[in-house]
Amino acid sequence: MGITRTLQNSKLNNDFLTLVNKAQENVSFWGYRHIKIPGLKGAVPIDTLAAHVIKLVQQQHFEYSQEERNIGSLISRKINQLYDANDIRLKKRNFLVRLFCVLRSLPELFAGNRKYPFRIVSLTKWNWSDKKDTCVSNYGDGFNKIFNYYTKKQYEREFRSSPSRSLRNCGFEGQKEDLWLSPRD
Repeated sequence: MGITRTLQNSKLNNDFLTLVNKAQENVSFWGYRHIKIPGLKGAVPIDTLAAHVIKLVQQQHFEYSQEERNIGSLISRKINQLYDANDIRLKKRNFLVRLFCVLRSLPELFAGNRKYPFRIVSLTKWNWSDKKDTCVSNYGDGFNKIFNYYTKKQYEREFRSSPSRSLRNCGFEGQKEDLWLSPRD
């Protein structure tokens, strides 16, 4: 089976976590930043993996079970590791590969608007990463931290109290209600 179809059919469960943990990043000669998963055909951009997790969170309206939250946190960490390792790998590549990578990303580089200002990363990585990691400050957390937040209903169910502090309207795409940090944060 192909990697694209497998990712599209994945849900926030242990099978998806196992799959993500097998992912290996690379940069091709032509500047294509991608992952491969042993046993699956093909390769996809790391952004495809991050975008799928974002889509799953949005489809569930930012509400998930504690098991999904734990699995999602582990998946988020792995995606962060893949992005970081890929950035390091790209820096070690020759000038021509880095040039191809820049050329490949030109359309997104200039696609900035008021919501997403000029950025040096893809829109998916911009949404995924903490904005301080992408050289732009004061734009808040990225989706990589989404599993640290609770809707009011989740918060009341999990902590048996009403949220009283750390209100965050994070501005995550698809977010319809405020999200709250746990009392521990």
